[in-house]
Amino acid sequence: MTNEEFSNGFDTLVNSYRRFKDFDKQEILDSIEFNEYEKSLYLTKAQEEVVINLYNGKNPYGDSFEGTEEMRRYLDALVSTKVYSSSDTEDISTKVSPNSVFYKLPDDLAFITMEQIKFDDESLGCYNGSFANVYPITQDEYGRVKNNPFRGPTRYKALRLDAGENLVELVSKYKIGEYLVRYLKKPTPIVLETMPNGITIDGRNDETECVLDSTLHNTILNRAVQMALHSKGISVSK
Repeated sequence: MTNEEFSNGFDTLVNSYRRFKDFDKQEILDSIEFNEYEKSLYLTKAQEEVVINLYNGKNPYGDSFEGTEEMRRYLDALVSTKVYSSSDTEDISTKVSPNSVFYKLPDDLAFITMEQIKFDDESLGCYNGSFANVYPITQDEYGRVKNNPFRGPTRYKALRLDAGENLVELVSKYKIGEYLVRYLKKPTPIVLETMPNGITIDGRNDETECVLDSTLHNTILNRAVQMALHSKGISVSK
């Protein structure tokens, strides 16, 4: 849908509830209108909810992201990749291991879907330049597995701890040359028209269209209208 179609569809759905609700609520329903800012706000909230539900499997199909080809296509526009070199590390003095390195994750990152490192360590011999998977781990788990030859960092894997403020700490047995992160981006907000007086939605005030697959647009629109009507005290079934 274009932004104009989203806006008109929003009004049409609101009008449909106004027309068919009980007569004793007619006066209340007839008074309900939403401006372009309000529509944009609810469309953006609905879009975020739809993305989260598709990612974690809380949808009518019960499939999480990459569970089926259909799910992949739904969120394909949000998939992004960033590769960090050894010069992209952050200078953080407090480490859990002398071999730790820190990276600043992208600001638009919502969920990491895959991550790998590429070794740059002469002590690996012919295995120098090989790849290893990165596994997220909690602080408590790290204390238990750091010296375990099977569960700790090895030539085949590194460990990742969240360090706050969008920083991650990678613990590797060998020197890291590159760190690859594939992730789902946060969707840009749906802003139906340029907002006046510096008003923003998720930091944007310029007109911005929905970047998700068009097959999700009606789902986003319906959910946005439900949210909007609920804010006015009108209960609408999902």
